[in-house]
Amino acid sequence: MTPRTVFIADSQPPFRVGLRSVLEEAGLEVVGECDDALEALDEIGMLRPGICLIDSSIRGGIVAVSRITQRAKAPAVLVLAADLSPDGLLAALRAGASGYLPRSTPGKGLVRAVESILDGHFAVTRFSVAALIHEVRGGGRQRLSIGGIPVSLTEREAQVLELFAGGMSTPKIAAELGLSPVTVRRHLGAIAGKVGSRGRDQLLRLVRTA
Repeated sequence: MTPRTVFIADSQPPFRVGLRSVLEEAGLEVVGECDDALEALDEIGMLRPGICLIDSSIRGGIVAVSRITQRAKAPAVLVLAADLSPDGLLAALRAGASGYLPRSTPGKGLVRAVESILDGHFAVTRFSVAALIHEVRGGGRQRLSIGGIPVSLTEREAQVLELFAGGMSTPKIAAELGLSPVTVRRHLGAIAGKVGSRGRDQLLRLVRTA
């Protein structure tokens, strides 16, 4: 039987306190918490919680998810994101997560999701499923050329690229689109991967020669 124990990885102490209170009131035991998922890997391995709740924007977030789930007798992982996206959902699932929910999920809903995952199920929002289906079917994609290289971008990637090409910094792009800086960097990384460029400077040169 999967232990009803939880490890929390989130960069904001007040959020962790609130999360701990909600989970413990539901009869779950919080065995540990941290603000750096990568640094906590050894602790998680030692504590062996039934599930880890990891903020997608925390340092080492998705990388830590992958390392946690690849271990023998690995705990389940629920990724909490400030803003949901098909790319974020795919990244979480590919890393081995069993759930992907907004950080704003109400307490009762979060507890239900944790218990469902502990029972061997997955937990995602209907919005995430619909967005993922739309993404897989190619909806909202834009085809363009960057530095002479043809690419297919999601609607969000195209928005990020437009602002980036206009000289906006990552924090300003995040504020303009209502995203987290981590999500903006993830989109820029995805775009760079599609054109085979390394680093922001090379991507910017490609954009300006498009």
